Amino acid sequence: MKDLELLVCSDLHGSASALDVIAKAASTKRYDAVVVCGDFTTFGTTEFTKEFLRRVDTRVLAVPGNCDVPDTVAVLESADASVHNTVVEVGGRKFFGFGGGLPSNSGMPFEVEEDIMERSLRAIAIEDGVMVTHVPAYGMNDLLRSGHHGGSKGVLRVANEFKPALALSGHVHESQGRVLSASTVFVNPGPARNGTYASIRLGETVDVQFHGSTKH
Repeated sequence: MKDLELLVCSDLHGSASALDVIAKAASTKRYDAVVVCGDFTTFGTTEFTKEFLRRVDTRVLAVPGNCDVPDTVAVLESADASVHNTVVEVGGRKFFGFGGGLPSNSGMPFEVEEDIMERSLRAIAIEDGVMVTHVPAYGMNDLLRSGHHGGSKGVLRVANEFKPALALSGHVHESQGRVLSASTVFVNPGPARNGTYASIRLGETVDVQFHGSTKH
């Protein structure tokens, strides 16, 4: 299995400057895939997502976020870019994922009950694969400003059971980081709307480099 070079981003929230940064980085052709962990927009239409797919000239793999409208899934699927509730292979490595957020009092456009998220992920999970979610696993790059955890215990259970080599997520803007737990490297690339993303080389080891500002 060859080493994979991944550009990982999340939480663009409709930012034109974020799209410029990601498109420019992808244009170097160093990456095998650009992975987007959701929230292309903030309650917007699918037009920004379509523009992202037009502008980024590298294979895109993505899940929707809680701020994305449900139609985002169909847009990603039509571009062969969706890893929501499905498995995709790139360079011999299996990617699987599930998007959306957990239920909240805010009534976000794409919210999923945790038991459905966990059950759906478990049904497609691949050992030593790459798990892509919007919501992080509980305790993994998920600390909110309030000091509480914003992650999913269901996603954590799937990760603990299937031990993906890499688990990618976003959602919690203030918790950019890399955590090694057992044999899984959990990465939150930080919010792209603030100019941040991550480069990851996935091989026998997992090497992570963060780019851009870390201001929140």
